[in-house]
Amino acid sequence: MSIGDRVRRARKHAKLTQEKLGKAVGLKQATISDLEKGDSRSSAYLAQIAHACGVDPYWLATGKGTMEPGTQDEGASYLVDSNVDPGPAVTGLAPEISWVQAGSWTEVCYVEQDPDAVTWHPRVAGGDKTFVLRVVGDSMLPDYPPGRLIFIDPERSPENGDDVIAVLTETDEATFKRLVEEPGSGRMLKAINPAWHQTYIPINGNCRIIGVVVADMRLR
Repeated sequence: MSIGDRVRRARKHAKLTQEKLGKAVGLKQATISDLEKGDSRSSAYLAQIAHACGVDPYWLATGKGTMEPGTQDEGASYLVDSNVDPGPAVTGLAPEISWVQAGSWTEVCYVEQDPDAVTWHPRVAGGDKTFVLRVVGDSMLPDYPPGRLIFIDPERSPENGDDVIAVLTETDEATFKRLVEEPGSGRMLKAINPAWHQTYIPINGNCRIIGVVVADMRLR
C-alpha cells in the first residue's frame, strides 16, 4: 500500500470523515483528500494522523509492521530500544505568528486559523489556544537564542519566575522577558542576558501579560 492507501485505511478504521480527520490534525479536508490520492506531501502530519486514528505511526509512515499501535517489527526497534526517553505527547498543532500579531493574540486567537496560511508546529504543551513565536533579539540569551521557537499559552496565569510575553501599553509592542518579583521592588520584567542594557522593566500598569512560555524548540 502507498502512504495514501494507509491514511485512507487508518481514517476508515477510526470511522472518521476526511473533514473530521482534517479538523483533528489542523488540515483542510481537501488536503486529506490529496494525501489519500498521493497528491500531497504533508508527511509531517503523519504522526498526528496516526494519533487521531489510533494506529501505529511507524506502520503509517513505512507500511512495516501492523496497523495496531505498539506492534512495530524489528525494523522499528529504534523506537523502543533507544538511548533517549520518549518525547512528550503531541496534543495538536500551534500556529506560528508574528510579533505584531502577538500584541492582539488574546483577542484574535479564538478565530479559526487557515491551515494553509500559517506555519503549524506540533503542540507538546499548553492548551488549544497556544501559539508560537520565533525569538528575535538577544535579551534572553543564553537560554533563548534568536530563531528559537517558543510556545506561549495565553490561558496560563503567570507566576514569579515564568518567562512571559508582555505588551507594553505605551508602544503596543510585544516583548519577551522573565517575570520576577523581588522583595520591596514589586513585579518586574527581567532580561536574563547579563550584558543587556536594561535588565529590569518595572511593572506599574505599563504592560499586560498575554501569555506564559510553556515550551521551546530548536529546529535542526
